Amino acid sequence: MITIRPSGKELAIKAPPSKSIFHRELIVNYILGARGGYLDVCEGDSNDIKATKDCLKAIGGITGTEDVILPVQESGSTLRFMIPVALALTGGRNRLIFKTEGRLIQRPLEELSDCLSVHGITISKDTAASAVTVEGQLNPGRYVIDGSVSSQYISGLLMALSFFDTPSEVEVTGKTSSVHYIELTTGVLAKYGMDIALSGNIYTVPGRSHDLTLTGDLEVEGDWSNGAFLLCLGSLKKNGVKVEGLKADSLQGDRKITEFLRGLGIDVTGNGSVLETVRNDHSVSEITMQCDDIPDIVPYMAVTGAFYAKKTVLQGTSRLRIKESDRVKAVTEMLVSCGIRAEADDDSIIVYGIDRSGVPEKIELTSSGDHRMAMCAVLLAEGLDHEIGIDDITCLDKSFPAFRETVEREMTL
Repeated sequence: MITIRPSGKELAIKAPPSKSIFHRELIVNYILGARGGYLDVCEGDSNDIKATKDCLKAIGGITGTEDVILPVQESGSTLRFMIPVALALTGGRNRLIFKTEGRLIQRPLEELSDCLSVHGITISKDTAASAVTVEGQLNPGRYVIDGSVSSQYISGLLMALSFFDTPSEVEVTGKTSSVHYIELTTGVLAKYGMDIALSGNIYTVPGRSHDLTLTGDLEVEGDWSNGAFLLCLGSLKKNGVKVEGLKADSLQGDRKITEFLRGLGIDVTGNGSVLETVRNDHSVSEITMQCDDIPDIVPYMAVTGAFYAKKTVLQGTSRLRIKESDRVKAVTEMLVSCGIRAEADDDSIIVYGIDRSGVPEKIELTSSGDHRMAMCAVLLAEGLDHEIGIDDITCLDKSFPAFRETVEREMTL
């Protein structure tokens, strides 16, 4: 157990590269023929980005028909993207074994499995071994997939099918979740001349007509998921936070955090790529936010809302239960442990404004091994102006290792 304390300093922090875009840039560059040092692990890489780099390098090291071990760690993005991508790149010659960590083996793959099984591809889980085994061959053609659980299935297919010279189609059934993330994928593909057409619910992937020659470092915009955390942190700190590197017109859905914060009466100021938030005395009676497309930032909104609204209603939260932790359960339990009333049902979280007389003198929390929950503990320490014990912050390395260094330097005892 370590103790997180409020920081009296103004923090100026650069948002890390967008994981969402970085995954896609790495994969698309590899699929379209780029090779070089951009797959080497760099200082500051999150664990999720390391996983994608390691998987691509594992594919590049194939010499025959041997089994290929792909260490996806705890990265759901890497797993869902790389199943179809690895099938395309290996041509069906190898059995693919994805080694997972944490709760990833428990997270759903059924929709992707159902889609690919029609094409003779099998996906099987070994829960005891924390491994997913994939066998078969991905070919150009028509793929039909349920898009209601994860947009990453669709993104993975679009990237994988861009490997082939022959056009393909991906038909999406059901309500598509997190559609902004599919737009990130088509945006990265378009950047390199692969223009995906969308007509109704059918994506058409053109045949590949060229290879890339890029071998240098990739330039990736700042991450709005972690940027959202930093802006929420600034709204709870006496001296605020300045965040550098966020693109105001980004396709990343999590930039909706600015809409939420302004709805709470919090000023989000700045120019260029530097944004700033500072704690203030504004409050509102109630705020409601639809969160289907922005699940990653829901925990931050739940915590921040407790300090600025008498009632915060976050709707469309069911998908949070299948993340690195059950984030609905984890964040409501965190809030209750701090004396803040919070409750949840199947698809929403409701948080009531803080009554500081009910805050316990001693607060000890668990991160549940989840980077988003560790960040929520930091938010609570600042908002309560109270030292908080937490069992682990190493999980921050999953998405934001540079911030763990900040916490250890500025905010821990």
